[in-house]
Amino acid sequence: MKKVLIMLSLVIFAACSKQDKKNIVMPVDKAMQQDNAKEYIDIFISDDNIYTKNNKGEDRLSILLFGADGCSACAAMKKSLTEKGSLSNFVKENYLPYYINISRKESWNINGKTLSLSELKEKFMIRGTPVTAIMYGDKILLIYPGYITQNRMLGIMEFFLDKSLYSLDKNIISEKLKEYYKEKNI
Repeated sequence: MKKVLIMLSLVIFAACSKQDKKNIVMPVDKAMQQDNAKEYIDIFISDDNIYTKNNKGEDRLSILLFGADGCSACAAMKKSLTEKGSLSNFVKENYLPYYINISRKESWNINGKTLSLSELKEKFMIRGTPVTAIMYGDKILLIYPGYITQNRMLGIMEFFLDKSLYSLDKNIISEKLKEYYKEKNI
């Protein structure tokens, strides 16, 4: 009986080990990371310094896409923003786009103020990734957790071209954005 239990345990352990190996996320080598970075270099500004004012976007909106290593939704959103087409062109013409990989650094400079990872997570309410934020100057206009489709992203970005929104409270902006979704069916 003891031998049967040991054999059964080994079979279960072996089955679990095989299952676990399927779910392991393998680290990406540096060459692959550099190739991925080159894909997005034409649209995303380095995440070392995020400026949305002081002659580096004073009268422009900024879109910040927070992502992490191993986040497939983050990679998909980044790809949708950079694919040639209407969204990519719209971003380039109207926004300062930033991709902030929270897995890679411990601090960021936003408008001349250094924020630690915990401060960044608190300021932008990051509980998971992706998170999209839209800013005008120092003001955060939108924080959107989760994946955003291309169509909805374009709608959101068009919505925030209305400068009359920038002086409104976040709750009012949120209500207006919900109405905009219904109106545009996005």
